[in-house]
Amino acid sequence: MDDLVQLTRDKDVAIITINNPPVNALSPGVAKAIAKTIAQVGHDDAVEAVVLIGGGRTFIAGADIKEFGKITSGKTQRGAGLLPLLLQIEDVRKPVVVAIHGSAFGGGLELAMAGHYRVAAPNAQLGQPEVKLGIIPGAGGTQRLPRLVGVAKAVEMCAEGNPITAQEALKLGLVDHLIEGDLLPGAIAFSRDIAAKPLRKTRERNERDKLGVPEQNASVFAAAREKAHTRQRGMMSPLAAIDAVEAAIGRPDLVLTADVFLEHLLLDADRLAAEVALTDHPGIERVERVQKPDRERTARA
Repeated sequence: MDDLVQLTRDKDVAIITINNPPVNALSPGVAKAIAKTIAQVGHDDAVEAVVLIGGGRTFIAGADIKEFGKITSGKTQRGAGLLPLLLQIEDVRKPVVVAIHGSAFGGGLELAMAGHYRVAAPNAQLGQPEVKLGIIPGAGGTQRLPRLVGVAKAVEMCAEGNPITAQEALKLGLVDHLIEGDLLPGAIAFSRDIAAKPLRKTRERNERDKLGVPEQNASVFAAAREKAHTRQRGMMSPLAAIDAVEAAIGRPDLVLTADVFLEHLLLDADRLAAEVALTDHPGIERVERVQKPDRERTARA
């Protein structure tokens, strides 16, 4: 199996461990290796459940920001990104339990939400901090998050970018169980407890207590936009995140987020470059300054 991802077994439970230190950034290589292991366990009749866990000190603390730089510089074209992998995880016919310690940020949280269940260490943190880089969640986060935590909290998390604790995540429904002590044995035991239960695809969850009603949601979105105009003046990404969550309520179109993500990634290339070069963001690997797209440099010449 790929060095970035290891597949082991505990009797009838498959364990997928991500090892991409220091923060298990969700690089294309990691995503490809996870997809390969999910396909393998999905066809293994001896496997009753799957645990997906991060090796080392954290789960997945974000996407690999170097890939964003390649897109904004024109070195590569954005493809489908993480969307096919997350759909593959949701659609596998074995329950996938995502075990979270450290941080599940950005693409890491989006991947976790594609799992059928989430368990966490009590000191874990979860969040969608992309807005702090001038972009929005690009792999279905704005669609899946409101189906787990409710519209108002999803808008807040995506538009403001601040993390929440594992305890709050449990109360909201983002996490199903907190595990004291060793995370992996607890996750394995949990996976056996739920192995016979019906699979729950996050993208298909449309509970009214989470998604609300149009009249209620209208006030939530209006208040969020007013707050963004006041406290995040001049930033487009918070408003784009709010728009994406609003669109997800009536039309759960995962491709929509990817399109909006790309648009704001290109528009905010300067901000992304400056933030990456000068600041250590939690859950995002520090890399060299991202070059601006050629078309922007030409326009300013």
